[in-house]
Amino acid sequence: MIKSRKELAALAKKTYIPLLERAARRYENGEIYQILDHIGYECTRIEELFRPLWGIAPFLSDPDFRIKAFGTEMHACDYITRIISEGTAEDSPRRFDRNVTPDTWVDFANQCITEIAAYLIAVHFARETLWEPLPAAKKEQIAGWIHRCAMAALKDSWPNNHYWYPVMSIEILRELGYWDPSAEPYLQEAYTALEGLYVGHGWYCDGKEFGRFDYYEAWAHQLYTLLWILIGNKSAPDYAERCERYKRRTEEYLRFYAHYFDEDGGLPAYGRSLSYRFAAIGVFGLAALVGCDMDLGLAKSIILRNINYFYEKSLPSEDGCFNCGYLYPSARFAENYASEGATCCLTEGFMCLLAGEEHPLWTAEAKPLHIENGDYLVECPVEKLDFLLQGEKDFGGVTLFNNAIHYFQTINYAFNDMCGYYSKFCYNSRAGFALSTRDKPSFDNMISLFTADRSMTSLRGRIHTVSSAKEQLVSYHIPFANDPETRITTWTLPLSKGYHVRVQKVELSRPYQVREGGFCIGVTDDGWRYENGVLTYGDTVSSIRVVSDTETKFELQKIHPGMHNLRPHAYYPAWKTVELPAGTYLFATTVFFSTKEKPQVAPEVKIDGNTVTVRFGDTERTVTV
Repeated sequence: MIKSRKELAALAKKTYIPLLERAARRYENGEIYQILDHIGYECTRIEELFRPLWGIAPFLSDPDFRIKAFGTEMHACDYITRIISEGTAEDSPRRFDRNVTPDTWVDFANQCITEIAAYLIAVHFARETLWEPLPAAKKEQIAGWIHRCAMAALKDSWPNNHYWYPVMSIEILRELGYWDPSAEPYLQEAYTALEGLYVGHGWYCDGKEFGRFDYYEAWAHQLYTLLWILIGNKSAPDYAERCERYKRRTEEYLRFYAHYFDEDGGLPAYGRSLSYRFAAIGVFGLAALVGCDMDLGLAKSIILRNINYFYEKSLPSEDGCFNCGYLYPSARFAENYASEGATCCLTEGFMCLLAGEEHPLWTAEAKPLHIENGDYLVECPVEKLDFLLQGEKDFGGVTLFNNAIHYFQTINYAFNDMCGYYSKFCYNSRAGFALSTRDKPSFDNMISLFTADRSMTSLRGRIHTVSSAKEQLVSYHIPFANDPETRITTWTLPLSKGYHVRVQKVELSRPYQVREGGFCIGVTDDGWRYENGVLTYGDTVSSIRVVSDTETKFELQKIHPGMHNLRPHAYYPAWKTVELPAGTYLFATTVFFSTKEKPQVAPEVKIDGNTVTVRFGDTERTVTV
């Protein structure tokens, strides 16, 4: 268990060596990547070369920070300078944009500056070792090429967090003495666009449409607003006001975000860019560095435990590097923008090391996490976001109950299994979740319809929120776009001790079979046991029970190998009906998950006509359908 900055720094340095050496070997040999960024091969190579640099600055003044590259041993600064020099030289056979055509230049510039920004961040924080020793002509060459790329990206940026990369690049170039006044109006347009993504209570929307609130949120905007405080133009008339605004937003965001973390540092992962792993805690370190009002002892605990979680829980890879996946290498979890090198974004989590050994972040006494102080159930404060976080240390860890966290708010986006990433009823820090494949739908924590000929299977897609409260989340979805008259309405009732109840009103316009799944259990051997809706593996239990006036039977569902985020193989309990004719049906499902305690008493669920009554301990809930 990592317990100090010194131990974390040693681990980070140990991590950087194979990352840099792998990138250098592939670069030198011109290896062809198998997992590509959709922009193309050159951007894929640039990602692997430069994404490790986000958190590398604290190590660049260490004379022993050396790697094997280009047939010799060299200091990391010399390696970085060589690749940026070769990539920006006019006559270099390795010039980054040597194969870019006019038709692809804008996309290339946007993706390239996303990666080169990490180089400039390293320059900003390690200027004396990475920049000052360069001759003037070399500085002019590098700065000129980056500026051209940054301006192209700034003028035609993808309308989301990508604005930050040319903004940060141009601001750092200004600091280095390479300022083009023509950039100013475009910078202001970018700041206006970024401000337009703010939705309140510290949260940003990563795109023009309302949506995209996920695992990615913690660094898509939060981290970069804090970086801007450190690298922004301090002579700008609005600098001080903007700093305060960003800091206050971060403080509010982190007060809620801290509830995501289980006592071992894990969190209910969902959404995009899971391969970036502990980049999600980079915001805590930078928040401490810029002086946000926060509990530094709590921040220290979250940082160390989350990073430790990935090192202790992950299955090892052959080359010692974290690859595409979450807790093990799984290319199936790579989005179309996530190449083999994209994973290196995890080094954003090491930016906490910019705070030195004597910084209050590291001298503070580590505090217990929220889940260790007692059970909780908290609501996201953002209107229309509609989700709950429940923490239960002795049962299921941290569970996110989902009433609107998805990517389908205004437009249906489709990359990979978007329903699996965003639309399950709940996500759990210890159970994880599964994605579907072309021949194996994963309806863990979902309800699913199967057509009569089994040629089509529904997943919970776009969520239509009806109401949200701590006691009850209500939503509906249309399982099949070609059958808008078929609708499923869900009442989710969080309880306690690992239990929650889902009441499903299923309105069928034609015959379907209905199935519903519970929580996954990821396994690393064949020692699991299943019987009558109860799945066990060691101390972990996932169970499902259903009350209905329709005949149901239990079944065990198997995840397609490599499609569960925590383990290569996973199972979950489920129930199913026979094929049902058109009509309205009611199901009340009790779902349980725990890795520790096993309560002796389960919720009592009864259906009386259109009314479902749930009793559990001192709690009684009634749902009228």
